[in-house]
Amino acid sequence: MLRRVLACALILALACAGLPFSGGADMPDPALLTETDGIPDLMTFADGTPVASAKDWPRRREELLALYSHYVYGYMPDPGGETLAWSVADAPELGGKLLIVTVTVGENTGELSYLVTLPEGEAPEGGWPYFVEYMPWSYSWGGQTYSGPSQNCLYAASRGYAGVNYDPSQAAADNGMHFGAFYKLYRYDAVRRDDQRGVLLAWAWGVSKLIDALEAGAGAELGIDPSLSLVGGVSRWGKSAAVAGAYDPRIAVTIPACSGLGGIAMFRTDNEGKTYDLTSLGGPAAWVNTSRNEPFSNLRDGEGYWFCGNFTRMRGADWLPVDQHMLCALIAGEGRHLIVVTGITSEGWNNTEGQCLAWLAGKQTWDLLGIGDQTHILIHLDGHAILPSDMELILDYCDVNLLGRDPSAVTGDLSSMEGQLFLEENRDVLDDAFAPYLGD
Repeated sequence: MLRRVLACALILALACAGLPFSGGADMPDPALLTETDGIPDLMTFADGTPVASAKDWPRRREELLALYSHYVYGYMPDPGGETLAWSVADAPELGGKLLIVTVTVGENTGELSYLVTLPEGEAPEGGWPYFVEYMPWSYSWGGQTYSGPSQNCLYAASRGYAGVNYDPSQAAADNGMHFGAFYKLYRYDAVRRDDQRGVLLAWAWGVSKLIDALEAGAGAELGIDPSLSLVGGVSRWGKSAAVAGAYDPRIAVTIPACSGLGGIAMFRTDNEGKTYDLTSLGGPAAWVNTSRNEPFSNLRDGEGYWFCGNFTRMRGADWLPVDQHMLCALIAGEGRHLIVVTGITSEGWNNTEGQCLAWLAGKQTWDLLGIGDQTHILIHLDGHAILPSDMELILDYCDVNLLGRDPSAVTGDLSSMEGQLFLEENRDVLDDAFAPYLGD
């Protein structure tokens, strides 16, 4: 009841008679937002009425996307003002082809390039499905320079999925300077809050430009089906992969990995100091998370450039009008899939339990739409990565659920993608916020 009262208070503060929200002018300053008690209610409209059926969801989705746009990530630019061109070049020194995309807005032009690794043989009718990984194809580490496709993209190609390495730094530098193709076209405005877009959104925009190019003819040239997309990233790139899935409904399979706070982990829960039984993953019977979870202040302050300007003015997590179960819900849609990937012993900073809660609480929307079997969470024991074992299971799942292949032909146990680590083995230690979603 209190959450419903607070929802009504928010709509009064917004001072708009009806939705959809029309932009920043209708939204109050972060300083005027009301502190919430518990996690915000996904299935209640801002005017306090319930989301009762699937036909209600588009309006609720519009409300939530407006809130995320204004208070968390920023507003995705209208592509109607863009002119896009593309070309494909052979890049044998990189082990693939480069898809080069140029985007022009007014007198400004930005360029992005993607390394494409194609499967062997002829493309199937309609084109290959494709796995997009946030991962540069040329970088230096430990005094050595590496170039070429990522291991996950190479594996995808071996399984009949084109691998696409996406270097997000081309869209936006990972700092507060707001450099890169995105900010050349959409200047970060220190005064106009609607134009204070964060880097996570800028990186997500780069994924959408890839899909634009594939739809505009690059897919036909490369033998790729633009509609059969898998998009994954790890850590900060996992945060942005989730944002891309929420903002661009063309993405078929969204795979945010080890994304933590600002990604899939709940802002309002914490699992520091908790003890878990990890024997089902081959780990100890009593593993203690001795790590501090990443605090909200860390995102708001030092990493605030990942988010929009209003996020950096937020008093704290409890003042946000959203939480990340709502981000999981925004990804829901016909023909769409969500696979949350995370470790646990490597992820104390990233609150694995909080990621499970966001996935589970967000599942209300997937169930409402009749697609509850299209959202999953895959938890491995250790590793801040999409592991080879994760990739095998993800592609087994997509073979069956995206491509319609025979389930008996896959080797992976797809039933292991249902959060059993928390929902079966460790139910007794879960945050109280899990209670409404656990059933009997």
